[in-house]
Amino acid sequence: MYPNVPPVDQLVTLIAVDEHRSIAAAARALGFSQQTVSARVAAAEKTLGVAVFRRGINGSEPTERGRTVLDAAHDYLGATATFSRAVTAAARPDAARSLPVAVSNTVAELYFPSWAARFHRENPHVRILLRPCNSAEVCDAVASGEAVLGFVEGAEVTHGLASDVVGVDDLVLVVPASHPWAGTEVTAGQLRRTPLIMREEGSGSREIVEKVLGQVAEPAGEFGSLSAQRAAVTGMGEPTVIAARAVAAQVNSGELVRVPVRDITFRRMLRAVRPRGRDLPSADPDAATLLAIARETGGGRVGGHER
Repeated sequence: MYPNVPPVDQLVTLIAVDEHRSIAAAARALGFSQQTVSARVAAAEKTLGVAVFRRGINGSEPTERGRTVLDAAHDYLGATATFSRAVTAAARPDAARSLPVAVSNTVAELYFPSWAARFHRENPHVRILLRPCNSAEVCDAVASGEAVLGFVEGAEVTHGLASDVVGVDDLVLVVPASHPWAGTEVTAGQLRRTPLIMREEGSGSREIVEKVLGQVAEPAGEFGSLSAQRAAVTGMGEPTVIAARAVAAQVNSGELVRVPVRDITFRRMLRAVRPRGRDLPSADPDAATLLAIARETGGGRVGGHER
């Protein structure tokens, strides 16, 4: 494929002759006979079509074109060494690997850090490449092959993907302590008529609220993360339905108040999504290990199943 590139051993010999400025000195440094070094230099020059050295009574000096070849040989051998190290590392049983995972924003903030921490402790040579996004985008990433595994919350799984339930996540209605609803119970009708602080379109949180309530009022505001949604409740003073874990500290401190909703609960499944028909243990054992950890330590004790 590269007919004018001599073998590595010949390039090493050229560089040794350049460094020592003589065939004899290079031979001693390399541990070969002068005849072997001379033969390698001649073979390299023939392959290259370039007279690399000018030989004289004072030794071997590079020609002008030879200097160009020798400089390039240094770069070539450096790249060859890098390649060799990479191949050696890749061949090791404990070689570093990457695991691209797409995770919904809620799962990424509330659940995935503990899953990733345990996975790293047990698999230190595997690097998780996390892509946080909303649930719809997680499904897109897995379907397109950008991620081998995804985690979402909610009911909808698109693109014909298989899903495995790994836990449950409860959402609650909260208001600031000064809100008129604090200390009361509200109805589904009141919620439908009240502008709520909502997550963005495509998020699993919004999906479950709209699925449970049906038609809802125009949101008081839409936010792309749990932290922004949580801050907006206090800042804007409006109600929101949010993951219970996300506001546990604020509820415990009294900053926010949980408001019961008569005859309604907002419970959603945490799901792992993957291409249908893909056997993870054989196709991607690292993904299968992460999935097992998520099942064991997910939001609740729910038996996994494929949908």
